[in-house]
Amino acid sequence: MLSLAVPAFAAGGFTDVADNAWYANAVSYVQSHGLMSGTGNNRFSPDTNTTRAMLVTILYRYAGSPTVSGSANFTDVRQDYYTTAANWAAQNNVVSGYGDGRFGVNDSITRQDVAAVLWRYEGSPAASAQDFADESSIASYASTAVDWARANGIISGKGNNRFDPRSNATRAEIATMIMNYAQYKEGEEPTPPTPPTPSGSNTLVVYFSASNNTERVANTIADELDADIFELTPVNPYTSADLNWTTPGSRVNREHEDESLRDIALAADTVENWEQYDNVIIGYPIWWGIAAWPVNNFVKNNDFTGKTVIPFCTSTSSGMGQSGTLLAEMAGTGDWQEGQRFQSGASESTVRSWAAGLDLKAPAVTPDPEPQEQKILVTYFSMPETTNPDNMTTEEANSTVVINGEVLGNTQYMAYVIQESTGADIFRIEPETPYPTDHTTLVAQAREEQAQSFRPALKANVQNLEDYDVVFVGYPNWWGDMPMIMYSFFEQNDFSGKTIIPFNTHGGSGFSSTVSTIAGLEPDATVSQNGKSISRNSIQDARQEIVDWVTELGYNK
Repeated sequence: MLSLAVPAFAAGGFTDVADNAWYANAVSYVQSHGLMSGTGNNRFSPDTNTTRAMLVTILYRYAGSPTVSGSANFTDVRQDYYTTAANWAAQNNVVSGYGDGRFGVNDSITRQDVAAVLWRYEGSPAASAQDFADESSIASYASTAVDWARANGIISGKGNNRFDPRSNATRAEIATMIMNYAQYKEGEEPTPPTPPTPSGSNTLVVYFSASNNTERVANTIADELDADIFELTPVNPYTSADLNWTTPGSRVNREHEDESLRDIALAADTVENWEQYDNVIIGYPIWWGIAAWPVNNFVKNNDFTGKTVIPFCTSTSSGMGQSGTLLAEMAGTGDWQEGQRFQSGASESTVRSWAAGLDLKAPAVTPDPEPQEQKILVTYFSMPETTNPDNMTTEEANSTVVINGEVLGNTQYMAYVIQESTGADIFRIEPETPYPTDHTTLVAQAREEQAQSFRPALKANVQNLEDYDVVFVGYPNWWGDMPMIMYSFFEQNDFSGKTIIPFNTHGGSGFSSTVSTIAGLEPDATVSQNGKSISRNSIQDARQEIVDWVTELGYNK
């Protein structure tokens, strides 16, 4: 698989994804895009083999989870998370069965099979020969697919120019292949960077990040200093293959060897509100002992006169060297200070401590505006499986909490405490057709809804949502996602201009990627990253924790 020039930060807090793992960036990508989630207990299981069912499910999600009618009638496809994906894959000639009526749902998938699947999904394009040392071991049905995957930086070989076609693809490899394929599909035109929103801050953090290390540090610095932030995005983005410095002839190797190739065009190299910033903190990875050259055009094209400029870098082993001095000479203006190098595994506390100790110009003092009273609403979906506090089954106990003899759903209890702490209005999200309370029936229905991306009808909707400035939104985590009724709720309401604060209850998965899902469903709202997620195992004693959280947010009455 492709190796990155700089190791990435671990994704999603998985305990088995090291900060400097070659696949960490890919894990972050597939998790944040809702393509893959963990395997439970905050683990990603990167070395576990991937099954055919898993792969078609990932591709089905990548395709946007389209509606599927009919069934391919595979004898081993039961009603489960992969059912719709398997039928979709068969109907679209992406993955077929074995010819004996079986799909092979639990069979591990080989590297050559992954290449073949992605190639068929792409439409079986022609490809020039890209021979590996073990080319003769590649099955004839996968030969063109492997050539195509290699030529487009989707799947590369292992050591000694081997492809190892018949070895099983691990979850780490699949995450990397899917990320590489997505980058290949995106082409060369990146989404233009969003200019920093003027916030009154006089400090700007500017950064270029090749594989998330510098981005992580930049975000921590900006958070510590309440600074604005601006990412430098090349017009021709760097792919994982581009960054593979161990491959002769890769893009970074060519640019390193030929200085004329280092004039990297940026999607934006100036900041509209540049004059408001007295302090500019510039971050970059170290490439061959100097600052990664995509930062050069930003430094050249801006006037740093009167500004305090502080560089920082990230690297696995190299020091900062003369990178800051060379950038200062390139700029020709500005008061450039001594910079700081952060190693790949630098802790958040280390970064924050450095940022807090910087000698920055103070912002101009302006009178504090009069606080505006904000109207708050608490909305929630909760599915307690019983209202009887006696003789509960394990499943019923998992979904409920008993407070003063009253049985409440876990998320319902959180909503009540938030409402009491804020003095907010409260609204319960309910389906028009009530969910069953029998555990087995409820699980089957909820799984089917998720597999079909079904949108349950709402019993009622918020009548005066436009009156509220802040909306707390609560839900349980069902198989790494929100219940589908939450999609109905978001799609039927406009949260433009409002602040959404998520809260949820779970059995071990936390928020999963649901916060970013909400941000995608409500792009014109501000979705707080400081939501509250509480395990069903600790909800009974979580009252003070919830109250403290509301107080920290500043919404307590």
